Amino acid sequence: MTRLWGKCRRLFGRNRLSQQDAAQLVDTLYRKLLLRAPDPSGLETYTALLREGGATVAHVLDALMTSPEFFANRAELAQRCYPHQRDGFFADISQFGEVSTLLRAMIDMSCTNKILVDVGVMGRSGSNSYDLLRWFGWQGLLVEANSGLIGSIKAQFGPLNYRIVNSAVSDHAGTATLHIGSSDGVSSLNEGHSRMFGATRGSITVELETLPAILEREQIPLHFDLLSIDIEGEDMKVLSHLIASSPYRPNWIIVEAGDVGDYRAGSLPLIAAFDELYEAVGQTQANLIFRRRGLVAALYGAAPA
Repeated sequence: MTRLWGKCRRLFGRNRLSQQDAAQLVDTLYRKLLLRAPDPSGLETYTALLREGGATVAHVLDALMTSPEFFANRAELAQRCYPHQRDGFFADISQFGEVSTLLRAMIDMSCTNKILVDVGVMGRSGSNSYDLLRWFGWQGLLVEANSGLIGSIKAQFGPLNYRIVNSAVSDHAGTATLHIGSSDGVSSLNEGHSRMFGATRGSITVELETLPAILEREQIPLHFDLLSIDIEGEDMKVLSHLIASSPYRPNWIIVEAGDVGDYRAGSLPLIAAFDELYEAVGQTQANLIFRRRGLVAALYGAAPA
């Protein structure tokens, strides 16, 4: 990164760059900041802007470093640039890493077995399970319908403590068609849902299983700590089926719900028993986070004073 910054400084003062300098710089920035080779359109656009004076090096740096892709890669970038701080969960600026240690201890106090189930895992980028596996020592069951992603999931999650199930999840067993979306993250059993994000790239036949059947076969405890569901349009169906047909009651649930505004009981197509058993405790751009009612009392005997 130091060499990259030195090269940028040498080029900052120029109004225009040669074709070779511009192309080489764009290629270097992509590889160092986004951890990949530039796509043809990005290489062409930024090279032309730098060559013709339509943008400065600072403009290109700003565009790449404020992109969602750079944000998603921040953990891997930190790991590459600061390998001596491999045990840091985030950019901890405490004296000797006390905050990271404190967070681990606090999370341990809010769970019972440190077991998670990630349905629709897809990969490490955007994962709701990787950080808990990597930094907090959890065990995981990763479920992915697309057989073409299993190899990359294994490569990205490496030697962490997890098992993978290659199966699609619904409220019934059988076979179905998985429509491969414009990106892997929007592949769906519902073709209309997948096409909302652009033309599909094909389809594959997949085996369907219910979530309770998978959990029972894999010997997951009834009150495992975290369930994350992101299966593009099937989420509420699967969650309702889990509550209605099984004794499984995860302590924490993250489920993709889209833009639902402020959550209130009955605002999602979930069975009524769900809101009797769970309370919403957080919300992000696309997901809701629920906690099992009574969990605090079960952990501490009573709500903390």
